[in-house]
Amino acid sequence: MKHESPLILDAPVTALRCSFERARSLPLEQQIQECVDQLQHPELLVAELLEAYRVMATCFEDAADPDCDDEEKEPSAGPRATTLVEDFIWESRELTVVGQPCSFTCLDTNVNPIDSLDPLNGDGKKLSTGLDYVGLACDDTGSIVLGAVQAPGDATAYPLLLRLLACLTEVAPPAQLERMNRLHFKGLAGPKTRFDLNLVLWERSDEPEMTPISQLTRDLAENLKAGARACEQFPDLLRDIVCLRMNPDRFDGRLRFDWRV
Repeated sequence: MKHESPLILDAPVTALRCSFERARSLPLEQQIQECVDQLQHPELLVAELLEAYRVMATCFEDAADPDCDDEEKEPSAGPRATTLVEDFIWESRELTVVGQPCSFTCLDTNVNPIDSLDPLNGDGKKLSTGLDYVGLACDDTGSIVLGAVQAPGDATAYPLLLRLLACLTEVAPPAQLERMNRLHFKGLAGPKTRFDLNLVLWERSDEPEMTPISQLTRDLAENLKAGARACEQFPDLLRDIVCLRMNPDRFDGRLRFDWRV
């Protein structure tokens, strides 16, 4: 039996996750303005990332039960969110990034680290707040890939970045990583595992255009990564942040490269 995501049903809502929920609700013009504001003060997003990690690490550590066996627990009774991603990406499928060394093998799809149900959008369909897929990088680093794919509620790279950062803080704390490793990572993650964050945008053109919001998000991701690495209190979790494009009309397992920091 395939089990649902880990143990915490009542995890706290961090400021970082609130930032994501706010950003996804904004029209494009306001997303651009907020991203510009973030670029002027990237230390604020780094502080949100650090605080979210601390909150989640404490939450999972407090919830740890040495006598608990995840494999014997029944899965959540709630419905499992499904997205279009499962039509293109599934467990064990290899995804190739054309011309770039950031290809990966999918380990699982639709992963909610804190087992919360995804909200409904206006059409009554599930909006993903977790990870659309997790994978293993096809190189010798052993990096785990965390992926979020564009959806109606996350139509630009900016909220996708915030969603992935929130999920990173919900996946990587040591007590939680052990559970995620058993349930989703096939035992391939270890205490020193680093993560790649994949933002995947739908692109029905063979020549993806670097839009202003994508460029601003790239700049923000670069500043955020540098700030996180310079922050001594934040563990060395983050390897690369990558923006990719996929054409759902004729997807053959190859993703187009947009940017990487």
